[in-house]
Amino acid sequence: MAPRKSPAPKRRRSAAARASFRQALVEQAQALMRSAGSEAVTIRAVTEPLGVSQMAFYTYFESRTELLRAVWSECVGELHQDLLTAPAPEASPREVLRAHVETFIRYWEQNPDLYRTVYNPALSIESTPETQRAYPVYYEMVELGRQRVAAVIGAKPHDAAVLTLGEQIFTKAVGYLHTMLVLRRYPIADPARLRAWVIDDIVEGVVRHGGVPAATRKRKQS
Repeated sequence: MAPRKSPAPKRRRSAAARASFRQALVEQAQALMRSAGSEAVTIRAVTEPLGVSQMAFYTYFESRTELLRAVWSECVGELHQDLLTAPAPEASPREVLRAHVETFIRYWEQNPDLYRTVYNPALSIESTPETQRAYPVYYEMVELGRQRVAAVIGAKPHDAAVLTLGEQIFTKAVGYLHTMLVLRRYPIADPARLRAWVIDDIVEGVVRHGGVPAATRKRKQS
């Protein structure tokens, strides 16, 4: 009787293959979120199309929440790229800021389910040195916004005035988005007019802080 052969040992994925498969899980979750919302993102729904077991999921993520945070980071990376390429090459600092704000708002308007997931309190991440290392693209996006505000008012990106204006921009933009994408029961009479007013209020508020004369603003608009 021939001796029984022992099963061949399972091959371990290389580091590159593991990173690639982890990214595939993130992209699958992101696709589900875009098409059906965050509730559709279950471990089973993410793993089955990729041909792996639900237990294998935990090789790459500790939990569903960690997966959703990875999707959050992916979305921020996409948005950051959109913001980098939004302004026209010869745009003035004011025009660059307007393009920045419009792009930020438009990205989330086009991805409402992603917005509702990204700004879910359960996924909130406190700003610490550790999170800055874990999610560098988010802080790069914040820094880009500060640079564009600083260019409008003639200051440095980390001056107190720039930091305050950046916080005001974020609060106004997210307040508008939350009203339109989360608090949808509120009866907005003219959404397009409200959107235009919010963008104008954000940009002109920064311009006014920088002391740009009204005549100069009108000349730039023409």
